[in-house]
Amino acid sequence: MPDIYQYTDYRAFLRDYFAERKAANDSFSHQFFARKAGIKSSGFVLHVMKGQRNLTRPVLLNVARAIGLDAGRTEYFEDIVSFDQATTQSDREYYFGRIAAKRKHIKAVSIDDRQYQLYSEWYHCALRELVTLVPKADDPSTLAKLLVPAITSGQVKSSLRLQEELGILKKNKSGFSQAQPFVSGGGPVRNTALVKYQKEMLAHAMSAWDRFTPAETTMHTATLCMSEDLLDKIRQEIRDFKNRLLELVGSEEKKPERVFHLNINLFPISKAVKGKTK
Repeated sequence: MPDIYQYTDYRAFLRDYFAERKAANDSFSHQFFARKAGIKSSGFVLHVMKGQRNLTRPVLLNVARAIGLDAGRTEYFEDIVSFDQATTQSDREYYFGRIAAKRKHIKAVSIDDRQYQLYSEWYHCALRELVTLVPKADDPSTLAKLLVPAITSGQVKSSLRLQEELGILKKNKSGFSQAQPFVSGGGPVRNTALVKYQKEMLAHAMSAWDRFTPAETTMHTATLCMSEDLLDKIRQEIRDFKNRLLELVGSEEKKPERVFHLNINLFPISKAVKGKTK
């Protein structure tokens, strides 16, 4: 049986479990499993694996029992199901916290856990950029004092170690350097962490009015009325704008002097009004 503690995607776990059982016993089928789990529809679990149906708690427990999971693994299975099916960011963070705690307890930490840690604190990404500016980028106290707000030397050490383990930073004679020019997000675990990170950076944006002078910041806002079709075009414009900024930064010949953060937020502040307007 696949090690369930290596999964955060319960649908992937089910697919791998079925593939393993089928390879070992050609007579194993969705119909056989459905009967064993007390599920009336023989194709229900297949729909679940494809993301077309979700698991309720009673069915989840029946599925875990049919697979043969013990109490601890059944609880973990319930957590990854809840994480996948959560409808709010706070619920996703809560269930991933439970998932990571269980994997840490059994020493089964995966890359998902480390990636989640990367976006769990605002200063990880800031330090990744800051090491390119500082001659002695391995001096934690110097790096800690340069950040706004300042952090501790211990936090710097932990962050550099994490990013080195993830292959984001690499050690060299002068300290650290970036292993790759840019880092992008993706996947359910990292996306959950990214939303948490973005919320934290919005809080930093609010405090920037008090921490910096107007000459050091640029703040713009606009309230717009548009169709869904135009919304799609504007979303693409925002993506293109972000890519152009990355190209500008990546091609700059002058030595960088400071780390900045950019937030771009576009969201509705009314419900949709369908139909013709008079």
